[in-house]
Parts: sequence; structure tokens; C-alpha cells
Amino acid sequence: MKRRWILGIAVMFLCLLLGTTSCEYLEEIDSQLDSDGDGWTNAQEKAAGTDPNNVDTDNDGYWDPHDPNPLDPNISADDLIPEPAISPAITPAPTSLAPASSDATSTVDPEQSALEELLEIQSAVKFMMKNNKLTSLANPVTTAINDMHRFPDTSTRHGVVGMGYVLNCHDFDGDGDPDINYMLLSKTKGTYICDEYGNVTQVTTGYE
Repeated sequence: MKRRWILGIAVMFLCLLLGTTSCEYLEEIDSQLDSDGDGWTNAQEKAAGTDPNNVDTDNDGYWDPHDPNPLDPNISADDLIPEPAISPAITPAPTSLAPASSDATSTVDPEQSALEELLEIQSAVKFMMKNNKLTSLANPVTTAINDMHRFPDTSTRHGVVGMGYVLNCHDFDGDGDPDINYMLLSKTKGTYICDEYGNVTQVTTGYE
């Protein structure tokens, strides 16, 4: 809230200095912001009626972009996700990231597919960090990999033999057994790095 207030003051100040045309340009830039990091821009959140500062507006366990009705908390999670059977309170809608079909007649837009994969991984990282109450990662991935067993934190462990903060086969309670998959696939098409704050960068798309 404080950040948005400061941004609002800055925009008004620049409006006075630069005039209406520049203000319209600044509003256009603001419309591309994604304040909560859920994959929807603030403009999309406004159009949908969702909270741009809350990844899960209706608090039903599903991020707004993955929720068929992000304003209705009464949709049954079991209806949305039959597998795996994990509590929706701590599990996002699983990402599919299915590999491209080998059917020669199918058309794949590499740029769009790469962007969708990046957005899904970024969303999964942010959800994982929120679940674990993390503001930073101790051992972020700095060498590009596509292995979700080691992403986004390469070596942090929960307890003695925990799976660490990873997107596939994540050990949420630290008992040594994987109990949450933030990403259903253990491998992605592209390769990625992640900084200590959970910001994901796509190094290769897999379509080069």
C-alpha cells in the first residue's frame, strides 16, 4: 500500500511537470505493472475486479489467474484439481507445461509458449515462497537449469533430509518426504535462473 501511495505521488508530480500527454504515457506504463506478481497486470486485475495487491483475491487457495472465478471462494478445489490430492490451502492450481505435440499438423508459437512457461514458473516460485513465509532464498539457482527438482533453491534443506525449497516434489513440512508439487513436471523446456528474491529469468526457451 505504501509503495502504491508513493507511486501515486510520483505520477502526480510528473504530471505537473510534463503535462497531460506524458501522464497518459505514465498511466500506460502503470497498466503493465503486476504489483502482486501473480501473472495478471494491474490493468487486468482492474478489469476482472480482483485485488492487484493480492495473488488470491477470494482466499480460496488458487491464484487469480488460475481461478475460474477469482471472486468466489466457494468453488470446490476438488472439482478443479483431482490430482494430486493435496490441501488447496497451500497448493496452487498445478501447472501443466505439457511438451509440444509431435503431431506435424499442430502449430506452436514458440514465443508464446516460452512466455507462458516463464510466467507459470515465476508464479510457482512466488507461491512457494509465500507458503514457506520466505522473503529471500538462501541458495538461489544461478546456473541456468530446467530441473524443477533443484529450482529455485539449489541446496536448502528442511530438517535433516528434507527436499528443500524446490518446485517439484517439495517437502513442505520438512519431514523428509515430498508432499507438494508446485510444478507437475520435473523438467521444463527452457532453462532458468532465480535470484535471492525469487525473480525468475528465462535464459533459453528451448526453441532456439
